[in-house]
This record gives sequence, structure tokens and C-alpha cells, in this order.
Amino acid sequence: MNQDFVDEDIRNRYVIRTNWNEINFSGQNLIGQDFSGNNLNGGNFSNANLSKANLNGAILINADLSNANFEGANLSHANLSHANLSNANLVDAILIEATLDGVDLCNANLSGANLSQAFFGLNPDLCSTKFTHANLTEATFIGANLQGADFHGANLQGADFHGANLKLLNLNNANLYHANLHRAKFTDVTMRGADLFGADLSRATLDKVDLYDANFVDVKIDGAKFTEILGLSSSGLSREIQEELKKQGVQFND
Repeated sequence: MNQDFVDEDIRNRYVIRTNWNEINFSGQNLIGQDFSGNNLNGGNFSNANLSKANLNGAILINADLSNANFEGANLSHANLSHANLSNANLVDAILIEATLDGVDLCNANLSGANLSQAFFGLNPDLCSTKFTHANLTEATFIGANLQGADFHGANLQGADFHGANLKLLNLNNANLYHANLHRAKFTDVTMRGADLFGADLSRATLDKVDLYDANFVDVKIDGAKFTEILGLSSSGLSREIQEELKKQGVQFND
């Protein structure tokens, strides 16, 4: 099914569990529209207004969602694999357990969004994405490109960043309690006031990282490499961890 609705207003149309494969809704006003459970594979929603829309369980694989407005929309359990969400507005959107494998979210705004247990799969592109104060508990970012992303005040408790590129990241006041940061690469990252209690930094590399007022208690650092670390306090750190960090030239801010 390949239909073009560029010049038609379909608001309030009954579309539940309909096949809209490769549909063209580019630039459409779809505020509050119900697409829950729909097949929207390859659809074009670029520049569309989907604020407060219901896309719970929708299938949006390879869809063009660039520059679309999803503010307050429900995308829980949606499959957004390989979708283009670059420059999209997802402020306060709900994406609980959404599948975002290989998604392009560069320059998208997800401030205040709920992405708990969202699965970003392997190698998603999240460059300069804004996640300020978002809920990302137990979200998966394995191998993600997060260069320039903003996680200020975000809840990342139990999130998985295994092997992720964390260059030029803002993690100030973020909650990384028991997060998996194994083999993650931190470069020019600010983590002021971040809570890293119990996080796994084994075999991670941290270069030019600001840890002023961060909680580093019970962090696992086996095989991790630290260079040009700023502001880290030794308070609450085990003697073993303190000695290892000193060996790598870390000067504590005490």
C-alpha cells in the first residue's frame, strides 16, 4: 500500500491496526492521531505534527520521521529500527521499551522523555541528541555514537553503554547508578555531580573527563585507563581504587 496524503487532513480518522506501509504524511497535521499497532514501515512523516499522537506498538521500520513533532506522543513498544528521527522533537514523549536499533537521532530533542528499557541496538547514531532530564533506566546503547549528546540530569540507572563513543558528552548531574560502561570511550566529557555508584568502567578509557563532585564509590575500574581526570574526590573510595588511580596520574580534589 503506497498512498499520498500530503494535501489531506486525516485527523480523527479511524486507523487502528491498519496497514499504512510506505504512506506519505509529510508535513501533515496529525495531532492526537491514533496509529497504535499500525504497520507504518517506510512511511514518510517528515515535518509532520504528531504531538500527543498514539503510536503505541506501531511499526515504523525505515520510516522518515525527520523534523517531525512528537512532543508528548506515546511511542511505547514501537519498532523504530533504522528510522530517521534526525532533528525530531520528542520532548516529553513516551518510548518505554521502544526498539531503536540503528536509528538516526542526530540533533533530536528528547528532553524529559521516558525511554526506560528502550533498546537502541547496535551502532545507533545519537550525535548531539538532547536527553536532558530524560528517564533512560535500563536503556541499551551498545556501541552507540553519542558524540556531543546532552544527558544533563538524565536518569541512566542500569543503562548499558558497552563500547559506546562518549565524546564531548554532557553527563552533569546524571544518575549512572550501576550503569554498564564497560569498554566505553570517554573523551572531553563533563560529569560534574554525576552519580556513578557501582558503575562498571572496566576496560573503559577516560580522557579529559571532569568528575568534580561526582560519586565514584564502588565503581569497577579493572583495566580502565585514566588520563587528564579533573575534580575527582577520594572520599569513599577504597584504598585499592585510590592506589590504582594514583598510579595512572590521577590527582584527587581533596
